[in-house]
Amino acid sequence: MQNKVKSKMKVIFFGTPKIGATILESLVTNPEVEVQLVVTQPDKKEGRKLRLTSSPVKEMALKYGLPVLQPTKVATIIPELTALKPDFLITCAFGQFLPPKVLQIPQIEPLNLHGSLLPAYRGGAPIQMAIWNGDTETGMSLMRMVKGMDAGPYFAQAKLTIKPDINSEELFSEMADLGSVLLKENLKMIFEGKIDPLDQIESLVTFAPILKSEQEHLNWNNTTRNLHNQIRALSPQPGAWTTYKEQRYKILKTTALENCKNKIKTVIPGTILEINKKGITVATQDGQLQILVIQKAGKNPTPAGIFGLNAFQIGGKFI
Repeated sequence: MQNKVKSKMKVIFFGTPKIGATILESLVTNPEVEVQLVVTQPDKKEGRKLRLTSSPVKEMALKYGLPVLQPTKVATIIPELTALKPDFLITCAFGQFLPPKVLQIPQIEPLNLHGSLLPAYRGGAPIQMAIWNGDTETGMSLMRMVKGMDAGPYFAQAKLTIKPDINSEELFSEMADLGSVLLKENLKMIFEGKIDPLDQIESLVTFAPILKSEQEHLNWNNTTRNLHNQIRALSPQPGAWTTYKEQRYKILKTTALENCKNKIKTVIPGTILEINKKGITVATQDGQLQILVIQKAGKNPTPAGIFGLNAFQIGGKFI
């Protein structure tokens, strides 16, 4: 596609959650960019009162007075997108696949900010899976969108160290800032044709599909490190959970006590070994995990030690 000299780069942005809202604001505040339109998911009912709630991207768009479309299927708004003649379509965590006809609309490129160092972790949960797998490094990829899921070549990448106890919400925030910088540093060069994208090495591809509800249940017959990583990856939402006397509890923050071996070799994983003001210590397959923050179903998160003194018994078992 041939570009022309223009005062600003014209962008249609697609996104839905907080990470997308951060990227959108970075585009809006870039003096070289004109955000023509924002596309996000339809409002949905949330919470116990099922209030109709707008996405963070929609809220950000309204803050800056930008027009917003919320199609259930992007194909239904192709005429509106085409009429704007954008230079770029840019997506970040939108939540819908863009059909090939939509990818052909921009004058320059259809771009996606993906939350991994491609070709690692193609799919809908790359940030969570990097934590779950205990990775020490991740990053953002600025890529060309193609028909295949996250299969296009990438123009640029930026790396980020994963802190040992960071949870997914915190890492999403850091990745949003990283992606904003990556986009600002490279968008103009892509517009001017100064960057050639690199093809992904297919033999190195791994996947991170959208998480399923059954993955939220904690299996205490697992290693301390694996349980700790699972909890971090799912915190604060949707939250890893366990049960005690048929009551469900979300476990939102833990400390891995990897040097603490169970003194009683026959102790069953999931058994409560100690309750104090610091937290609740639970037996795992190879050691102990201390629960720091817990949430009973329908209640707010609370420090586990204070809550546990009244709710649980030493020797009791999480399932």
